Amino acid sequence: MKPRTIEHSKFEIKFEIGGEGHSFPNLLRKTLLEESSVEFAGYNIEHPLLASPILTLRTKRRQSNVVLREALEKMLARTEEFRKKFKQAVLDHNVD
Repeated sequence: MKPRTIEHSKFEIKFEIGGEGHSFPNLLRKTLLEESSVEFAGYNIEHPLLASPILTLRTKRRQSNVVLREALEKMLARTEEFRKKFKQAVLDHNVD
């Protein structure tokens, strides 16, 4: 994954997520939309074989880069929680 900032202001950021398809930007968009200060979060892929997703985030009251960082941290925490629960489920159901 290679992020590249296209535009950035206090309440809006647009960046390209190089090397990604729909999975990561869609999860990021959904996580961003959980935040009440997010006015808009969406992404576009011009051509699925030739282009990378471009995500746009616009916030109402909070700085866009702070909201973005918090969403990424939330995604990471959820991933860690899932990993722990999955590992425990495998251990609980391990048949010898």
